[in-house]
Amino acid sequence: MTSRCSDSIIYVGPFSFPNGGAAARRILGIAKSMQAAGFEVKVASGQMGIGGQCSEWFEGIEIFSLSERTAEHLPRLLKHMAYLTMGSNTVAWLDSLACKPRTVVLYSGYSPYLLHLLPWARRHGVQLVFDAVEWYDPATPMGWLSPYQINIEFAMRFLIPQVSHVISISDYLHSYYIGRGCQSFVVPPTLDVLATPARTEARNAGGTLELVYAGSPGRKDLLDNILEAVLRLRQAGCNVHLSVAGIQAADIGRYSSVRSRSAHEVSAGVNFVGVLSHEASLNLVRQADFSLLLRDNARYSRAGFPTKFVESLSVGTPVIANLTSDLHRYLRSGQTGVTCAGPAPADLESAITQAMALSREQIATMRTTCRTVAESAFDYRAFISPLSQFLQSEKV
Repeated sequence: MTSRCSDSIIYVGPFSFPNGGAAARRILGIAKSMQAAGFEVKVASGQMGIGGQCSEWFEGIEIFSLSERTAEHLPRLLKHMAYLTMGSNTVAWLDSLACKPRTVVLYSGYSPYLLHLLPWARRHGVQLVFDAVEWYDPATPMGWLSPYQINIEFAMRFLIPQVSHVISISDYLHSYYIGRGCQSFVVPPTLDVLATPARTEARNAGGTLELVYAGSPGRKDLLDNILEAVLRLRQAGCNVHLSVAGIQAADIGRYSSVRSRSAHEVSAGVNFVGVLSHEASLNLVRQADFSLLLRDNARYSRAGFPTKFVESLSVGTPVIANLTSDLHRYLRSGQTGVTCAGPAPADLESAITQAMALSREQIATMRTTCRTVAESAFDYRAFISPLSQFLQSEKV
């Protein structure tokens, strides 16, 4: 008979932790809620490490590095092929535990991990939970035939509905998995908001409107549209300035908004500060008047939820964005930011113009409201009891 630890939960997946960007911060927030509910939480990361029983600690969480990510240096196709074999180290490590956890939560990993974990969880009577945070379309029509996309679609449509419970980052994913007969509970990105310093005072009257974009845009964030809107406003004589964090210097020239203008024109309106630490990036957002976010209305933006939005409100900085995912619940024009009618540069120009018309007192009030919303909606403490009840509920 399998021995199980009744209060033990282990997060597994191919992510890096604690230095794994938005993924690591997602896991940390949920882990803190679980810890506060009385569970012992461990993280078995797929990052490279010494493996085995050796571990390290971060904020009271024991971390094991299981070296699943061995193909990062390979060309893309070979890397994707190697990805299909991942999960075996994790299951071998779980097998080595004398006392099996009550719950295993899988973040990412998809088909390779699930094909290992589903039979393992059934065999040992362990609750298997999937943390669902995204659902991307392929970049090109032929992308549907790539090993990576097949892996994702097979997992989302056929394997994940077989797990015990799903933690969904958005209403879109929640509705989908409820429709597939799963137990699902919505948890947006969370963090320790109370331990995050905020700035509630506004800018000096009549000064430059300081804007910020901080993150890794990839294919999801329309940074070129943001740059175009800001540079157009400056051409029209508007006193606005944008700081951009998270972009390597070598990548700046790939944006058409930059290529179509002189270096002087761009540098006068935009400061590319490079890739910063998470703490430095948060401070940049904290010092700005507004953070900017534009995304297309596509499946990826409906399924996900931008961590950068949560962090911006947590430090007291209002957001200018178009409404995707569940942002309509939290982004209210004149209260926590300004809503864009769409993701086009002209839409953002109009929204920034509205922000420029706000008084110092109005912006100060907005900053306070942002922090209040963050404390009630995105602090991990708000999910302690409901998440605990969800994990202890029976599958319908």
